[in-house]
Amino acid sequence: MNRTQVVVCIGCGGVGKTTVSASLGYMLADQGYKTLVLTIDPAKRLATTLGIEGTKEITEVPGIQLKGKLYASVIDHQTVFNDFIKRASGAGADVTPIFRNKLYQQMSTTLSGSQEFTALEKLYSAYESGDYDWIVLDTPPSKHAIDFLNAPQKLSALFNDSVAKWFRTSEGGGLFSQIISTGTRQVIQILESLTGSEFVKELRLFFSYIHAWQDKLENRIVEVHKLLVSPNTRFLLVSSLDEVKMTEALNLGQEVRKQGYLLTKIIINKSQFEKTFDFNIGPEHATSQESFKQLDQFKDTFEGFIRHREELLHKFENSVSDKIDLVSLKEYLDPISDTDSLKLIAFDLSQKIKL
Repeated sequence: MNRTQVVVCIGCGGVGKTTVSASLGYMLADQGYKTLVLTIDPAKRLATTLGIEGTKEITEVPGIQLKGKLYASVIDHQTVFNDFIKRASGAGADVTPIFRNKLYQQMSTTLSGSQEFTALEKLYSAYESGDYDWIVLDTPPSKHAIDFLNAPQKLSALFNDSVAKWFRTSEGGGLFSQIISTGTRQVIQILESLTGSEFVKELRLFFSYIHAWQDKLENRIVEVHKLLVSPNTRFLLVSSLDEVKMTEALNLGQEVRKQGYLLTKIIINKSQFEKTFDFNIGPEHATSQESFKQLDQFKDTFEGFIRHREELLHKFENSVSDKIDLVSLKEYLDPISDTDSLKLIAFDLSQKIKL
């Protein structure tokens, strides 16, 4: 029985989701677990911190001493899709023609649903291996994170057998030819600009090639969905202390739960501000009466800023279901530039959550 546990971090862009995902991986590894963090597009500084800059392989994070082990990988969509095709086509199958197909080269990385599929395929492959105690998936930033979870089904629908059969048997005549002549020639011309003048031929060959692995694609998507709704997988929603972002987070959380995913926690990143300023400054410490006045004004502004943040957080707490834990993380003034930075956030997480 596979005992690997999965954490899927979701949220819109600009909330620090990738950093939280990496810190969560650090926390789990420091608790003695063999942990893998899968990320989509980390900032260069974070990629350097994790030791995964410029590599497509799963890499052990260097330069840290942990009770367990921490691994990380940036998901390379083309490589993951190609690897899936190789496995699905079977040992000894010649996959060169499909890899050379211009339409495949475009669709395997840019088609709606393809990148979401490869991210979840990478997750499932790592899960299936049984090599890790925990896997943390950092999903792409999106205002509609639920689309990420549903996209693979849309990709599967494109490769529906009835559609594929229609293209495979269209040799330039019949229904396919009639449709082109009655309204879609302009669309075909646009697509030809991507693939060359042999577009129709490329299209027919593309659907011929996928016949060998079409069923396996559909089966894989079913298995991935089973994993995502299983007790082994929990979702963490990351937001920031911003009214717009928190409203989006509430909507995402409701949709995720409605579709049957186990959302256990909402993390409000950078929501605890350390009051490090000493405002006990009298006129004798100021260089002039004017500078003291400016300090006093700054004090009022700063304290008003803190009150506003506390009010936002309190309002959000009242809006969240009592079945979901709300976790507030500290805000650090220094950028996340090394593993010591991740360690600070990981320690903060360890004090506030238990997976």
